[in-house]
Amino acid sequence: MEYKALNTIAYDHLRQMIYNCEFEFGKIYSETKLATELSVSRTPMRDALNRLAQERYIDILPNRGFALHSPTQADIDEAYHIRLMIETYCAENVAAEYPGSRSADTVRRMEEALQQQHRLLENDGEYSIGQFWQDDLLFHKSLLEHLSILSLIQQYESIMYIFMPHHLIRLSGFREKDAQVFGRHRSTLTEHAEIIRALKSGDRGAVRSAVRLHIDSSLQALLSSREQA
Repeated sequence: MEYKALNTIAYDHLRQMIYNCEFEFGKIYSETKLATELSVSRTPMRDALNRLAQERYIDILPNRGFALHSPTQADIDEAYHIRLMIETYCAENVAAEYPGSRSADTVRRMEEALQQQHRLLENDGEYSIGQFWQDDLLFHKSLLEHLSILSLIQQYESIMYIFMPHHLIRLSGFREKDAQVFGRHRSTLTEHAEIIRALKSGDRGAVRSAVRLHIDSSLQALLSSREQA
């Protein structure tokens, strides 16, 4: 059995709660209450929260608790450029090696993530905005894993979080804007499929264009939602 320190267990649990949209923007949460709920002492809980704050998932409010971090324009600009550089570089490498076995395996994992996203949108009963995002994260992380850039993956997840779909609905209930969110998700499926086609073609120019189109579209959707909020 894999051993995990209590602070790591707390960190993993809290991050999963964030991914599942169990925290609300603008609400302050109690460190002590969560520590009790997770059956851990305040020390590992505080370590977990400090780590989440460093990765910009949350903001720690002294003597009050913590709240979800609402991305600033600087956060978004930084995340955009980092994503563009990393994903383009990794995708070009996958395309250059395709249909070699490693590249074929990477593309297969991306296709599986895309198929799962299709299933979620086609079955309302199974739809979860958090699950859709996690499948989206698997799609993009496959590119980094292809080059075994393991040291970047944890940091990359926090960068991707800034583009997490729940930012589209951060100031109102999901059902109030489900048409907007579903519309963006359907566009995501089309853009993901185009990235896969470009990878299989081996055309680096097509790969760069497909990756940039997808990241640009994600950026515009996020900026538009911030203006409407």
